[in-house]
Amino acid sequence: MNIIETNLDFKKLHYTNELTAIILHHAAHSTCNVYDIHKWHKRDKGWSGIGYHFFITKDGKIYRGRPEKAVGAHCLNHNAYSIGICVQGDYMKESMLIEHEKVVMELCRYLCDKYKIETIKGHKELNPTSCPGENYPLERIKEEVFY
Repeated sequence: MNIIETNLDFKKLHYTNELTAIILHHAAHSTCNVYDIHKWHKRDKGWSGIGYHFFITKDGKIYRGRPEKAVGAHCLNHNAYSIGICVQGDYMKESMLIEHEKVVMELCRYLCDKYKIETIKGHKELNPTSCPGENYPLERIKEEVFY
């Protein structure tokens, strides 16, 4: 698995040693990239930078967002212990290709093994949102990663 280092410039970050969950998201945008989200989160939300730890494009490339042990900004009240993975696309309107889904599973397996994580949730399972979208294969990803 290849993780593309983005070398993004962050304002002050806080760090954690307690990583116990992965939270899955969609970009709610068909064509944005990791740099777009970093800019939006910094400029529009006033955050340190991109709130997600990883961003996966439709062609299967994995980009690093925040450092893995940096506290995220992707799921209110759950950032201190979780890794956020965002995928390119709007899964309220489109469906994920099998190839894209497999990369999400591969990254989840890698992180679960590395940090002994036993919980994967969709953003909507923790906060009132439609993210990661009705067409996001959330249950299939969870089943494949853990079984």
